[in-house]
Amino acid sequence: MAAVRRRTTRDDALRRGVAGRGGSARMGARPVGGRQVTPRGRTVDGSGSVGERGRSPGYTIRRIPWERRPVLDRLAGARRRFLVHALVELDVGEAAARLAVAEPHVSWTGFVIACLARAVAAHPDVNVRRAGGRVLAFDHVDIGATVERQWAGRATLDIVTVHDADRVSPAEITALLHSVKTGPGVDHRPRGPMRAVLALPGPLRRTAIRIAGTFPGVAAGFGPAVGVTSIGMFSRSWGWAVPLAPLTVIATVGGVADRAVVRDGRVVARRMLPITLSFDHALIDGAPASRFTETLRRMIESASVLG
Repeated sequence: MAAVRRRTTRDDALRRGVAGRGGSARMGARPVGGRQVTPRGRTVDGSGSVGERGRSPGYTIRRIPWERRPVLDRLAGARRRFLVHALVELDVGEAAARLAVAEPHVSWTGFVIACLARAVAAHPDVNVRRAGGRVLAFDHVDIGATVERQWAGRATLDIVTVHDADRVSPAEITALLHSVKTGPGVDHRPRGPMRAVLALPGPLRRTAIRIAGTFPGVAAGFGPAVGVTSIGMFSRSWGWAVPLAPLTVIATVGGVADRAVVRDGRVVARRMLPITLSFDHALIDGAPASRFTETLRRMIESASVLG
């Protein structure tokens, strides 16, 4: 017992001595050259970085950017959805030939958005959103899309809404996406009550957004129910991706590549486009999803939106 008391007294004296010399809260740290050095030889600089004596810590610490908060909130909301995925592979030989000579220029993403919007118009039962115990059915076909652009010296993803996309040409959609990518970007800064909501700590903020989403008027302002994200614009590699997003229908577009397929009993090389179609199963059953997928397949493979 006496040994324990002596050790406790010595530790208390060490704490008091360190606090008196440098105000450090680290037990046993001592000031060396303006830095606090721990008993194990690790240093704590003014920014809170910790490293070996005489060496950089090997990492930096920074806060999550403010504009990233809504993305985290949307991902947290997406975990509450019951997504089912269809991995489809479409023959885009006809579309590739037409896009190569299209005037004005049409991108693959613009082409897919135009086809997707017309498929949604043909199947309005997928253009819905859940608001608590009710279902919102949208009158207009708006499509949300992600675009990468440079902002504050770094690449960031921006979200653009193509309003009435079923009535807009693929070339006009392409021009809109390009303007967002190269222009100043869309102002997503919150205003009014939403600004106060986003200032809350993460758990409170997401709870407030989830409760607000049970009101139809608020849920309708969350953006389109249908979205497109293109991984093909970042890489030439081929493949599918399974997304996570709080949307009713999501089309994840891969890169076009030559693939071996069977046509008329022979193996031939064809230009193929992989697309992952994700549906919120709480709102869309398998049969409507299958019919929608078949309509989208016909539109993309025939390239009918290109005239």
